[in-house]
Amino acid sequence: MNIEQIVNDSSDEETKSALTYFLQSYMTPAFGALPKNEVELIVLNVLEKLNAIDEEPELYELVSKLKVTRSKARGLIYDRELRRSSEEELDGKVKALLKKPLIQKNGDLYVLEVENPLVSDHLRSKVQKLGYVSDGSFSPSIVKLGLDAVAALIESYLTEQERDDVKGALVAAGAPDTSFKGVIKATFKKVAGKVASDTGEALMEKASDFISPIIDAGVDLVTEKARELFEEADEQNG
Repeated sequence: MNIEQIVNDSSDEETKSALTYFLQSYMTPAFGALPKNEVELIVLNVLEKLNAIDEEPELYELVSKLKVTRSKARGLIYDRELRRSSEEELDGKVKALLKKPLIQKNGDLYVLEVENPLVSDHLRSKVQKLGYVSDGSFSPSIVKLGLDAVAALIESYLTEQERDDVKGALVAAGAPDTSFKGVIKATFKKVAGKVASDTGEALMEKASDFISPIIDAGVDLVTEKARELFEEADEQNG
């Protein structure tokens, strides 16, 4: 990382803001009183202010730019996120992940790539509280969820009115009229069948078109996409 180039590329305002932030943070509560990890987080924030790293950097960005181990990078991201994100913001990040899963072809397993370790912990905790388990044995950045857990997560993020509206739209489009989770599971099975022949990347992209409206409770788009999904399935079965 070429610090001189980074500073030269920054505007005077950005440089002054970064220096002011650093000195104020380092001098609080007193000069030299902060532990090493807190100073590291301050420097990380300075680098962000100078556009040297992204606002939400991926692990490899920190590994390559800071020349640290992957374990160290995960720790920096975790501690930084812990100080920045509220419960609602972490929920928002989990919802964003749920919109673009890698779906196993039979639709029973959903794989989420979670680079942010705090978001990963938040997701696992949420799943556990709902009475389900998650599998992260393959990699710390990979979380595998069963269809029941995914349906329960989505249900937990919608209000009662939103659940009724989404369920009504899906049933009207052809989903079986069961419980909310039952309707979601049937719909996701259809989604998995529709995109099963594509590569993993296409799975995430195409599945997102159908899953995102449900998570956002966008009833009009849910209706449009669900009709496309169930009508095509009926035509194939016919």
